[in-house]
Amino acid sequence: MTSTEILTKIERYCAYQDRCSQEVVTKLRSWQIEEQEQRQVLQILKNDGFLDDERYVQSFIRGKINTKQWGVQKIRLGLLQKGISKDLIDKYIEDINPQQYTDNIQTVLRKWTQSHGPITQENITKLYRHLMAKGYTYEEIKRVELRTENSKFKIQN
Repeated sequence: MTSTEILTKIERYCAYQDRCSQEVVTKLRSWQIEEQEQRQVLQILKNDGFLDDERYVQSFIRGKINTKQWGVQKIRLGLLQKGISKDLIDKYIEDINPQQYTDNIQTVLRKWTQSHGPITQENITKLYRHLMAKGYTYEEIKRVELRTENSKFKIQN
């Protein structure tokens, strides 16, 4: 591929959805592009606005909070795996709306009780595991009042 073809293809790749630098580098490596040319392409993409790790972090957090109802721990891990700096992650994690975050936990709880039935002492461990797998901390889960259709269940530990 020529440099122009590479740039055109990778611009399309970045325009389709927000990408982080690591994803672009991985894609360029899969095309067997030399490291020096990779750096040049990255710089061009950043200068032209196709690549912006800050915008990527904001988009990633927004998507995982709004669509997937992920907790902060899972979001943080996902971003670290993408090669995003801890400082950049912390900067935007702080912007998460606390009310929406609590509402998300309630949504996950509601969905869980619809498929597993009412929350009981017997299945509370499964519920905790499920919420922690979604990225919520033990302390966050403890603060939320668990409600089912017919009863209220407050976790006391």
